[in-house]
Amino acid sequence: AVVSTQSTGHLEASENPKQTIEKIRSMGMNAGCGIKPKTPVEPLSDLAPSLDVMLVMTVEPGFGGQSFMADMMPKVRYLRERYPNANIEVDGGLSPKTIQTAAEAGANLIVSGSAVVKSAEPKDVISQLRNVVNQYRKPEEA
Repeated sequence: AVVSTQSTGHLEASENPKQTIEKIRSMGMNAGCGIKPKTPVEPLSDLAPSLDVMLVMTVEPGFGGQSFMADMMPKVRYLRERYPNANIEVDGGLSPKTIQTAAEAGANLIVSGSAVVKSAEPKDVISQLRNVVNQYRKPEEA
């Protein structure tokens, strides 16, 4: 049996994000909300107190293998400065070459698809990503 403990939806996909978050919580799950690259970060920030995870997409959602959009890092920094203990996730184009940029900006949760599954040594890639993120985590996050 598959059990889900968290659901993350995109802000752009909901007419009433607060209601969506409440519905997720009513099912006993943690709630996350994400934004696409062209969406301003402020609406996500407004929802932060009710979220377990804030997701900043670092590619346009839809397909794997896209290039990491470093110009999304100001959104990550904005969230990290305002919510120092929050879970801030990035998704898209994350690899050993881009992870430091994301971790330095404040991301502590990483979604990496192509860099892991296309690697000859997926465990090594995962370890590299984890180690870099852990270098930038504050003691209270560990």
